[in-house]
Amino acid sequence: MQSLRLSSCPQSGVVIEPLELRIPQAAGWIDPEPFRKRAVEGPALAEPFAPSRGMRTLYCDARTTPDLFDCPGAVLTFVLDGCVEIAADHILRPGDVLLADGARDGFPPMRIPGDCRLLQVLVDADWPGERTRPLQPRQGEARPGGVPNFKRMVKGTDERSYFRAFDALFTAKGQWSPITPLTGLRFIGMAADTFIDWHPEIVNNFVIVMTGGLELETGGGTGQTEVFWPGDVCLAEDRTGEGHIDRMHGHVQVAVLIVPDEHLWP
Repeated sequence: MQSLRLSSCPQSGVVIEPLELRIPQAAGWIDPEPFRKRAVEGPALAEPFAPSRGMRTLYCDARTTPDLFDCPGAVLTFVLDGCVEIAADHILRPGDVLLADGARDGFPPMRIPGDCRLLQVLVDADWPGERTRPLQPRQGEARPGGVPNFKRMVKGTDERSYFRAFDALFTAKGQWSPITPLTGLRFIGMAADTFIDWHPEIVNNFVIVMTGGLELETGGGTGQTEVFWPGDVCLAEDRTGEGHIDRMHGHVQVAVLIVPDEHLWP
């Protein structure tokens, strides 16, 4: 995984450097009872998060790539599928992330050689703030088969959770989607032994996997299990009910975007 910052300043020109992030770490068995209790009594948002001005998505290729940085202010870009070439010596692949600041004079051209899916989050100018750490590069964690996995996890009428296709995530090829407002975003790291038994999600968490494999099990129907690899997305909307189980394949790092109820996709 790569995490890069792209910035421009009058003195040194364009700078590409590692982006440090604040990623709290979890490990071992995590008690699910507080999740169940908060789903009924609150507070729903007990963990710290950074504010965000919203998110948008793009499905494009070499011939249909619009301006990647036409939004004002700082923008955080996640590669979900395909790759993005920055200058000649930086290639971003699924699970990688790039922060571009608001001053973009002299930014190098970016090339998208084939089909590519991107997600951008609009962040504050001083994001990610303090208490950040370098990310350790991790290898050998590409998604099996190369096919992206974009799902929604919803509660059924039987109070159990189900996976559904996330067909509304992207708009027409070559067009940025409308901006979806967000409550905020945060990052989480989970060791390979992290396990959370049946629990609801409490808020609408839009999860982007950056490293490892996040396994989610639901009980709807005869039961379903999905594993999400770098670049994969799961929008967890099962805020009450039986919920789901979390297991890890390797060291998992995710970005979590918090979506208000009134701005969920149809």
